[in-house]
Amino acid sequence: MKKTEFYPTIWQTIPYSYDVFGQCDAEGKQIKDLVLKSKVASEKGVSEMTLNISGLSAFDKKGKEHFITDFTRQAVLNLKGMHTGLFIKSKSVLRLKAGEYTTIRFYLDSTGNRFGYSDRSSETMNRFNHLDFEIENGLRIKGKEASHVVLRFDFEPYTLSSYFKPVQQLFKRSKSFKTALADSFLD
Repeated sequence: MKKTEFYPTIWQTIPYSYDVFGQCDAEGKQIKDLVLKSKVASEKGVSEMTLNISGLSAFDKKGKEHFITDFTRQAVLNLKGMHTGLFIKSKSVLRLKAGEYTTIRFYLDSTGNRFGYSDRSSETMNRFNHLDFEIENGLRIKGKEASHVVLRFDFEPYTLSSYFKPVQQLFKRSKSFKTALADSFLD
């Protein structure tokens, strides 16, 4: 009998929970758990994004932009909301100087960007050259944090009706184009 390993999303840590297991690294340092919100995403009802990222930066409380220099190559990221239990871990964010940060900016390439909406429709979004994500409750870096940070995205979950959309399409009556002459032979 073959042993199959199963990794359900139920074991994913939840932000602001009291679960201590997933909130510390191997050295016992507290892992920063950031929730990122985007005005563009909330206005459009975005549930997931595929972004072709060419650069990354963070803005401090004074509005000064700090580029994350070790992010040198282009990457395609699939971002999903907190409701899915998925997140991104990054070592790059904590290499910033000590201080307080309010926003993370993703610089985008001119192609390969897509938004998925709560009704399960999707659209290519190549008109943005960057997307700003506000850090909920801010980010304070003192210089002695854990080696990585967890990034969670506050997107809208899929609507209930979007799950039944394929079934509706299956039972939807197809409209055939008949002429008046063809209808006269049916009687």
